[in-house]
Amino acid sequence: MATKFNGHFDLVGKGHPILCIPGFGNSNWVFNKLADRLQQHFTLVLPDNRGMGKSPPAFQPYLLQDLTQDCLNLMDDLGYENFSVIGLSMGGFVAQLLSLQASKRVKSLALLCATSSGEEFNKIFPSLSEEQVKGIYCLDAEQRIKAALSQAICPLLATQYPDAYQYVLEQRIKDQENPAQVMLQFYAVNKFLPNRISLENIICPTLVMTGDTDPLVPMPNAELLVKKIPKANLSVISDTDHLFFLEKEAEVAVKLSKFFSQF
Repeated sequence: MATKFNGHFDLVGKGHPILCIPGFGNSNWVFNKLADRLQQHFTLVLPDNRGMGKSPPAFQPYLLQDLTQDCLNLMDDLGYENFSVIGLSMGGFVAQLLSLQASKRVKSLALLCATSSGEEFNKIFPSLSEEQVKGIYCLDAEQRIKAALSQAICPLLATQYPDAYQYVLEQRIKDQENPAQVMLQFYAVNKFLPNRISLENIICPTLVMTGDTDPLVPMPNAELLVKKIPKANLSVISDTDHLFFLEKEAEVAVKLSKFFSQF
């Protein structure tokens, strides 16, 4: 039978399937540490978004709704009628859209270091401008990666979690993003952000997780998500920032496992 998903993915573990959607400018390596801890009890479906990692490049602009359909196509190809979802940062946008589009299929949802769209969220979400993003991606690879891990974005990573910092640095050098593909993703995000989506129509149980010192997606974003999504609960990971899921991976994995095991 012909497949509908035209991209790369990895599949690990056994048990209830969890679709793991990466964040901005990253491929599925960002989930490797969590997958190592969760795969004993769950099947982790780990796609690379369009133009990221080992997935083919995009040759024209697209919307986050297109990434949502990519995810549904992948789960169709794998034969998973019902599944759970983890959306990481920008992947949280796609996860929200997916939970609305396929409400009968998504059984539970975890949003990590995520925000949403519309005026209320934009007031508290300090997004980067096109010029800032282009400036970062004009740098050579190592400078670009270090800029993405700066104290302005991850204030605790290098000082309090040096092992995690070194891991992220090595992974990003090994799996370097294509700047042109990153900009296509940036434009898709910018088209998504102004328009409010119906978070009140997300009907599945939802776990919102955030680092308490995340400057990129501050805690009020998580608190507002919990307020807007009917069955949402908040979990704050103390003394962490935007990469809390790598800084305290064991704690995060335990919380995710406990949450997903209920459904």
